[in-house]
Amino acid sequence: MSKVVLVSPHSCSITQGITDTAMAGVARILSKYFPKGMRYRSFTQKAVNLKKTPQDYPALTGSEHWRRKIRTLFRARDIDGDGYLTKKDYEMNVHRVSSYMNLNENQAKDLMKWKMFVWETLSRSTEASADFHLPEDDFVSNMLAAYPIIVETIVDVASCDFDTVDVDGDGFISPQEHKACFYGFGIPLKHSTDVFKVLDTDSDGKISREDFVQGFVDFFLSEDENSPHACFFGPLI
Repeated sequence: MSKVVLVSPHSCSITQGITDTAMAGVARILSKYFPKGMRYRSFTQKAVNLKKTPQDYPALTGSEHWRRKIRTLFRARDIDGDGYLTKKDYEMNVHRVSSYMNLNENQAKDLMKWKMFVWETLSRSTEASADFHLPEDDFVSNMLAAYPIIVETIVDVASCDFDTVDVDGDGFISPQEHKACFYGFGIPLKHSTDVFKVLDTDSDGKISREDFVQGFVDFFLSEDENSPHACFFGPLI
């Protein structure tokens, strides 16, 4: 039975459950990239039907399987392969996706704004983020430590992430858009086909917001080694 999860009207702000100081920092970054009420598509209120909500998962233990997933995610985001997440990696991601999808100038700018918001939220700074380097071990440990926050915000984050992949804004992710996502991360495109099939639960040739969000949530919160969503970002390292 599906459960309705309401995506926050400020869903990309990633503020729920964070300290007041951190929230103020995120709000400052948010106002920088989305001034005067301009918002990415997921800032509008949406209901997402999930078969399994974040609260339905057991608390994370940090199992080796889970750590493999997070390391796989890190290496996908570490586009230049230098062992750190940096602002450059996020910029490279946008350039790669824009090239693959032949985005126009406005589309590319919108995507860059979202990615820079994500980056500055990760680095917690609008001033020093250009020099901020996050190593793999810290990324993994930070993700585990942030578990209480992740449970409260992950549906919002996943819904926003869906919008960055759904480039044409039709409410679905096409095979080409999914390939662009993998290309942007430097994940071999041959893996996109298999992952797409897992996420396209009704085999209609497109991925719905609900299916994408469910897969995203399961990737981050499940420690089940048999979950098909373990491959959300391609084969595990």
